Amino acid sequence: MDVIDLRSDTVSRPSLAMREAIKDSLVGDDVLGDDPTVKLLEAKAAKIVGKQAALFVPSGTMANLIALLTHCGRGDQAIVGSESHILHHEGLGAPALGGINLGIVHNQKNGRMDIDEINYHFDSQKSSSKLMCLENTQNRCGGTVIPQSEITEIADIAHTAGASVHIDGARIFNAAHALETDVASLVQDADTLSFCFSKGLGAPVGSVLTGTEEFINRARSTRRQVGGAMRQSGIIAAAALFALENNVERIGTDHINARRLAEGLAQIPEINVDLNLVQTNMIFISSEKIDVVALQNNLAKHGILVSSTVPNTLRLVTHLDIPEEAIDVVIDRVQKSMEIMIV
Repeated sequence: MDVIDLRSDTVSRPSLAMREAIKDSLVGDDVLGDDPTVKLLEAKAAKIVGKQAALFVPSGTMANLIALLTHCGRGDQAIVGSESHILHHEGLGAPALGGINLGIVHNQKNGRMDIDEINYHFDSQKSSSKLMCLENTQNRCGGTVIPQSEITEIADIAHTAGASVHIDGARIFNAAHALETDVASLVQDADTLSFCFSKGLGAPVGSVLTGTEEFINRARSTRRQVGGAMRQSGIIAAAALFALENNVERIGTDHINARRLAEGLAQIPEINVDLNLVQTNMIFISSEKIDVVALQNNLAKHGILVSSTVPNTLRLVTHLDIPEEAIDVVIDRVQKSMEIMIV
């Protein structure tokens, strides 16, 4: 078997069918509004998530940055989770480029937020909070999901305070599948939503920001300010369109593989896995018996790649390039590595 790359679902490669779609794509100058493939992608992306309009951008980080810069002005505050991607993995672009303060609400182990903390931030007597940011699925908390009822409750607080709600939905289709609902229903109370094509959907690049037509028109100008306006971007939009049309339903396979992998690893006495947190396509493991970095290096020597995004913890992510038969190979190799490392 080839290398088993579990570092992220971003490492998957375009299928032959996706490459054909790229080859046959119709293109035009998107800055001038002339790219038919981009326009088709934006229309379909907006429709599937229940929003009026969408804006195609190179990355999820840029989609979130554009959302914050468009929702907020200098000196405004956006509320984010303590374990959010916006806070930890986006170069603090909103404060650095937009002068936006990030108010932090603690993420619990399962990614959920404390409602009292959120209420405090939106107290009208002391708050400049203009935006509430949620993340679904919650990356650094194991790929856990936020149910619609909780999104509604938080959105009601923000909207009552005159603020907007943005969802970083990089893996929103994973969340919807885990919650047995559709994305449009799940995010109906959010004003804007971003999601990635380059994660579970398997495209090589690209994300969209969705919202009202008025908001997306303003966001289009913001995209140009941050260098995200592209020309014949239908070439990459074709891959994203293929992913949206063909790879949504198969996400459940990744969840099945992740659960089986997690349950197998949990049988190894020296490995800690919280199965309650394995809700989508991510597994986080730790150990008090060995150095997990040493385990990571040992696995790499045998062609199994994993990542470490949280201290003293390894992350394994299933995706469309991880076949079912790879799961047993990984479990067996972790078991053998533990036997070698523990003396």
